Amino acid sequence: MDVWLRSIEAEFEGAQLGDRRLEYRLPKIAKALQQAPDVSLPKALKNDAEIEGGYRLLRNKSVTFDGILAGHYEQTIERAQKQQCVVAIHDTTIFEFSGDAEREDLGPLRGKGQGFLGHFTLLAAVDTPVVPLGVLSVEALVRARQGKKNENEGDRWLANVEATEQRLAGQLSVIHVMDREADAYDLMAGLIKGNRRFVIRASYDRALSCAENLRISDLLANAKSTVERTVALSKRVKKNANLTNKQPAREARTARLALSATMVKIARPASAEENAPEMLQVNIVEVREIQPPPGAEPVHWRLITTEPISKPSDLESVVDCYRARWMIEEYFKAIKTGCAFEKRQMESLKTLLNTLAIIIPIAWRLLLLRTLARQTPDVAASKALTKTQLAILSKRRYGHLPPKATVREAMLAIARLGGLLRQNGEPGWIVLGRGFEDLLKLEEGWLAAKSDF
Repeated sequence: MDVWLRSIEAEFEGAQLGDRRLEYRLPKIAKALQQAPDVSLPKALKNDAEIEGGYRLLRNKSVTFDGILAGHYEQTIERAQKQQCVVAIHDTTIFEFSGDAEREDLGPLRGKGQGFLGHFTLLAAVDTPVVPLGVLSVEALVRARQGKKNENEGDRWLANVEATEQRLAGQLSVIHVMDREADAYDLMAGLIKGNRRFVIRASYDRALSCAENLRISDLLANAKSTVERTVALSKRVKKNANLTNKQPAREARTARLALSATMVKIARPASAEENAPEMLQVNIVEVREIQPPPGAEPVHWRLITTEPISKPSDLESVVDCYRARWMIEEYFKAIKTGCAFEKRQMESLKTLLNTLAIIIPIAWRLLLLRTLARQTPDVAASKALTKTQLAILSKRRYGHLPPKATVREAMLAIARLGGLLRQNGEPGWIVLGRGFEDLLKLEEGWLAAKSDF
């Protein structure tokens, strides 16, 4: 999958800033930040004139978050159109900024922090491997009171679905994937009304409309296992305490899962809006772990979906769509750790959001490299890096990459540039970000030297 070979400047072609001078400057800022993804803007830019120009762009009233990302949205859709099955993964993360001075338009968080919530939609191809394709929608939410949700905060799920579908404009069909926080009757009703495909992990044992006192669990109790499969479960840590999270931490392991499914008609709960339909007809895929290791919490998922369940392969497809959800957790790490977004010293929500818009494609490229290196380690490195980058890494002083290197060998060479030692194991986001920063600087010098001859 040749989704890495275009330059970072190409991700900003088509930006809509209302001024050609700003649109010319934007790719230069993006390139500078890509070469130093974890440092401040003044350190990334080369001189006072570029620093001042960068800050003017970020503060400009005509420059918007979506305007900066217009080109990335287009590139993401173009990549998605080449795939067989695409999921739109939705989730929320919290961005927290330290410092005693209040920053304009940020909200209070638990403790002394200030910041905002970012609700993202990340497109991914559900193939082998699961490959991130880019971001298609982001909504920023600022809480008015410390640790308290806003009244209409739950509307973000459907709002981002519709923003995503509007950008797709019918060019392809995606499956919207969400975790347990999205198990809301009104949300599912809105998705069904809009003919949106979805897989949502159930949080509630909902009542059925077909008979009194019957719930989803009662119907599933009689459902026979249709298929069994073995999957690798990734390590999981708890989310930020400012977000709802019922999932405990776990170590990575291999799990044997039994899948069963049934159609259900869910009754409208008392908490639903008055104009919501009296019932929703959906499919449920239940996933149970067979013989989990001692002391480990067994996997038990109930996945609410509009996808078909008539064949064993249908059930496996639903599970694969949900399992792709982990990709957005890794993407948040790429933004926060690889690109150090929460260390940015911008003074307002507007400048932070505009900075985030520039970082989003850079974090996607870091995530893509690590994903390919982990899931398809034997794929040729040329699928992930340019010819110049491979030529640089092939030099002995930079890691001596072999002539027919794999993408994993290339990633480890980049990580060694960032300071990875052999005894340190797998490279983390910080060392990978530093190594990629050094590689891009070397590439720029290499190309500059060649142009002088």
